[in-house]
Amino acid sequence: MKPVKEAEGELAPVRSLNPADVLDQLAQSRAEIHLLKAELSAMRQQDPITGLPNRFRLQDRLEQATQLATRGNHYAALLYITIDRFETMAQTLSFRDMDELVRQMAKRVGAPLHLGDTLASLGGDRFMILLPTVHDPFEPSRVAQSVMDALRIPFRVGSRHLHFTASIGISLFPQDGGDAITLFQHAESAARRASSEGGNRIQCTTATLSEAFLERRELESYLGEAIAAGGLKLNFQPLAAADGRLLGMEALLRWEHPLLGVVPPSKIIPLAEENRLIHPLGEWVLRTACREAAAWQALSPKPIRLAVNVSAFQMAHPQWVDLVAKVLRETRLPAFCLELELTESSLLKQGSPGAGPIHELKRLGVRISIDDFGTGYSCLSYLQRLPIDTLKIDRSFVQGLHPESLEEAASPIIQTILSLGSHLGIDVIAEGVETEAQRTALEGMGCKTFQGYLLGRPMNGEAVMNLLEDSQIVAFNELFNQR
Repeated sequence: MKPVKEAEGELAPVRSLNPADVLDQLAQSRAEIHLLKAELSAMRQQDPITGLPNRFRLQDRLEQATQLATRGNHYAALLYITIDRFETMAQTLSFRDMDELVRQMAKRVGAPLHLGDTLASLGGDRFMILLPTVHDPFEPSRVAQSVMDALRIPFRVGSRHLHFTASIGISLFPQDGGDAITLFQHAESAARRASSEGGNRIQCTTATLSEAFLERRELESYLGEAIAAGGLKLNFQPLAAADGRLLGMEALLRWEHPLLGVVPPSKIIPLAEENRLIHPLGEWVLRTACREAAAWQALSPKPIRLAVNVSAFQMAHPQWVDLVAKVLRETRLPAFCLELELTESSLLKQGSPGAGPIHELKRLGVRISIDDFGTGYSCLSYLQRLPIDTLKIDRSFVQGLHPESLEEAASPIIQTILSLGSHLGIDVIAEGVETEAQRTALEGMGCKTFQGYLLGRPMNGEAVMNLLEDSQIVAFNELFNQR
């Protein structure tokens, strides 16, 4: 039989296949299939417009976060964000412009987040934020407020400037649910309530957090007005030597609002720091206190020290040292009369002490004090590196001194601080001295300077002026020695 040609329909000779080539082709095909599956899986877990994780990926991360929160004994928080009036505005945009707007929104919403937090897109005008590690239950509200502030800045899309607000709902693990689905539902429900009440607001699932946040919003709105309109006041509490001599005064911030009542500094300062009011507030406190203290010097035979509390935010401001110098010049208060008090924790946030503002302040002649000493990081090497003038023993140690237990745990700690100050040439002040037994015990341990209700309660500027009259100084010394 003749072989048939391929052109005439005859069969071509069968080629033998190399087994290695076949295996290579199969491996390549498997790799391509695996890659396609991975790409499909990723597409199913991310938003196609923003590239952010979608609800399914967020749910997985939330479940992991709740497990870690249970083991780590902390909170996890979920924020549900909807853009007010988005659908109405979107009807006036092209598809391309609407996608661009959503991408801009995603960038703004994610701006306040930190490493480890998750921003997810639920499509269009809805986003969710997972905060997996929350130690302060009010932290989610602060993040939500930052998101709202970011979204209020006009968006530019094409030739248009668009204005939006947001409604945000917050749920907190474990208070508001023990699983991801329940936390989703509660956060979404809270966002709907915020939207139904007119939008541009934050709602918390936990009632106590909602009430606290509303109080915080009220304080925010009033604090700026109080700073501008002179609604804040300063009181001054005496610092006295063991023999009754008045050594100085500590300036204490006071705010008495006609509706909110007395607002303590423990609420004022954190609020001012979070809302960037700490710098105008701190400047007002410093200038007002220095002006008062300058007038004291003419009434006293010896210089009267002024102590002013300063936050880490103020110390970090690039113009803080210049401001202090300017205020001293304007008020004509001698620099050695001013003592700036920092807490131990804020002091350690200053970074490298060699280039920090503390040395610059010392070059001005200002004194530096560490408030609440003994409650910070217990890292004492900075006492040798930094020019510290005064340590203030925290009141919690002083309150532990009772007539029946003067040798209990508080005494060795106080004795150690006093010994540390003596060896380093640093003054030590005991805060919170309220009883004669406490004063006697402190004096017996070698403490020479005291502050507390036993020596004098905070008073206004007029009362300080009266105290500094000759007759009032004698009365103060006699009163102190009689106790």
